Amino acid sequence: MSTNVILIAGTILEHEVLGTLGESTWHEVPRMKEIGAIGETSEAKEKTTLSDTIKKYDSGMRDAPDKGLRGQYVPVQKSTDPYFDEYTLQQAFIKRCRNEEEFNVRVKWPDGEINGFLFKALGFEWDQGTQEDWKLFTVNGKQNSRVVYEVTVSGTATVAVGATVPLTLTTVPAAIDLSDGTGVVRWVSDAETIATVDDAGVVTGVLAGTATITAEYRGVMGSVEVTVS
Repeated sequence: MSTNVILIAGTILEHEVLGTLGESTWHEVPRMKEIGAIGETSEAKEKTTLSDTIKKYDSGMRDAPDKGLRGQYVPVQKSTDPYFDEYTLQQAFIKRCRNEEEFNVRVKWPDGEINGFLFKALGFEWDQGTQEDWKLFTVNGKQNSRVVYEVTVSGTATVAVGATVPLTLTTVPAAIDLSDGTGVVRWVSDAETIATVDDAGVVTGVLAGTATITAEYRGVMGSVEVTVS
């Protein structure tokens, strides 16, 4: 992988794990160093505000058909060793990559921004030029979706008890097709005794009060506060 897009200190790479009932959890992949387009060099730029989408495209998390993830390998650890948790988390990720699975990946930057995309793993290889205790590895794969930079939720912010109101999810970039079947939008209410939300983003008022409705797409989230009257 030819890239100089460095995941600076404080940056976290995670992969989505789906439970037997379709529930989603995000697991960190420790010691990931770089991410970028295979065979290309992308100049790393300083992260800026969420509204500056031009800089976001140039900061390394840009769309590319071939993606490579590079990290430092955690040697085998016993349960009493200091890096056992890192080893366990990393091995779970490497196993998925060796099995050539397809899953969502997201990067959480130190400034709070989150980027996500669908990743199809196609191989795992060692960097033979690195020392035994500091081996580097590369996971090669395909980027099977657009990179999502931002999610916003909009719609009527008030609803009567027993009534419904639809909410709308939009993304940056706006051209993403949310119905393409390669990603699931998950809607959640933080107060279901006040308001509930279904899989289509339709909110139902239950009891007078306020509830925050959050939509998540490829690990990137947006929310809106709804008042039930």
